Amino acid sequence: MRVFCFVLITVFSFNLSYSQDFNGAWKKVYKDSLNQSTIKLFSNSYFTSATYLKSSGEFISASGGTYSVSETDYIENYEIDSDARAVTGSYLNYDYNLKNDTLKLNDKNSRHKETWVRIDTADKAGVTCWKIHQAYRNSEWVTIEDKPRKTLKMLTDNYYQVLALNSQTGEFFGSSGGKWKYEDEKHHEMIFFFSKNPNMVSKILSFDKEIENDLWLHKGKSSKGDYIEEKWKKFK
Repeated sequence: MRVFCFVLITVFSFNLSYSQDFNGAWKKVYKDSLNQSTIKLFSNSYFTSATYLKSSGEFISASGGTYSVSETDYIENYEIDSDARAVTGSYLNYDYNLKNDTLKLNDKNSRHKETWVRIDTADKAGVTCWKIHQAYRNSEWVTIEDKPRKTLKMLTDNYYQVLALNSQTGEFFGSSGGKWKYEDEKHHEMIFFFSKNPNMVSKILSFDKEIENDLWLHKGKSSKGDYIEEKWKKFK
């Protein structure tokens, strides 16, 4: 039993060390589409991705799920893809090469190739994937139960993405994202894209922020202008 546990711990640590090499934000390299931008954010075991037009912030697509990395394989398990519900639960297996902040992926089935460049790291405290846990409504905290329907927020040192989904049905509810910073004791989010409300592009939302015991207390005005208080917990 001890030998078995040791092997599991060794394998887990091995995979984690590779996944940490991915942590941060990556931008997809396009040969032709100069106006289109695709940004993918990684925590230790989760990824989110979004594609939008740089000129207008027009939303095109979003996806997210878990991933694993070994010495030879990079594997994505999709929880959501805004373009196709059928993708939910499917795996994509890639050969990969990571060198000098350039990531090259080669889909083992379709042979489709992609190149990504790192544009951000994930070294700050509290930078990871968070899931909505509680909301303050009618003078009390309401717990949002663990269900397939969830809202996630991924943070790297400077980038963020919010993703609302149902990981069981593949239903996509919306996504927004851009850059964030902590300044003057406030958490500020500059919106680059917003699938539900394009009018919010280029606007900044500011919140009070407190992280304690893996819970993030979040206070401020929503994109609709309503005052909100929420608690988010570390997810992946």
